Amino acid sequence: MNTFENWEEQKPALKAALTEQSDLSGVVYSVRHALLQTEQNTLSQMEDDVLRQQIGIIFSSLKTSVGLLEANVMTKVWVPQSQKVTGVKSKSYLWIIAAFLQITVGLVCYFKNLTLGWVLALAALVVTAFALFTTTRKKALVTSSMDEVRITLKPDIDKLFGLLDAQLRAIDRYVSDFAYLNEQLRGGAECTDTATLTRVADLLEALYDCEEEVRAPAEDAAKQMLEGMGLRALDYSSESRKLFSALPSKSETRTLSPAIVSIADYRLLRRGTAAVKIDVA
Repeated sequence: MNTFENWEEQKPALKAALTEQSDLSGVVYSVRHALLQTEQNTLSQMEDDVLRQQIGIIFSSLKTSVGLLEANVMTKVWVPQSQKVTGVKSKSYLWIIAAFLQITVGLVCYFKNLTLGWVLALAALVVTAFALFTTTRKKALVTSSMDEVRITLKPDIDKLFGLLDAQLRAIDRYVSDFAYLNEQLRGGAECTDTATLTRVADLLEALYDCEEEVRAPAEDAAKQMLEGMGLRALDYSSESRKLFSALPSKSETRTLSPAIVSIADYRLLRRGTAAVKIDVA
């Protein structure tokens, strides 16, 4: 099964989990869990250790990017302006009593022929009437407000699955691309199988422990097989020591596991191991 087929197996359970989630943190956790399960199923089917590490890095990047779903969105909501009209409270009955008294005083002065008195009373009445009119006017009081609301958006499940489907299909393309590039770096399709290289090295390593009569023909046959694959096995020497991991030895210098290189360009495909004698003063 490829990556997308493994992902398809996780989608029904993930869709049910996302439907029940009410916050983004739960959504992110569910998506990461499904991607982790898909990663484990995909990598378990890969025999190439290098390719497994490369695809694992891509999955790690994808799982990290899921955290972007937790980004909150800020928005400002403007509330429509509201108006409230109120009247100014006033003690109008006092003005009415004052006006009645002024009229009474004015009439008394008029009938007693006191011109100055009733003129002054009339002027006071006019002023009282004007004051009564102005204090009963209504004034409009306008109030406005603005509320700022934090809104957390929940992703659309269908769109989210569409994006994840595209990412998982892309990983399948990356698997093919990396496999091809790894073949080129290892020196060709015939020497790309790490397991094959390991088995050949183990075979030659076992022959080193055999008697010379048995070892020579078997070793020649193994090396001819390697040459047919475009490979060459090298024993430890002063010229090839850079291709080996050296282990200290008090008695002798010998090859424990041969180094395997490409015949075409002498590229190292598998590092060898040798026991190297050290001089003890």
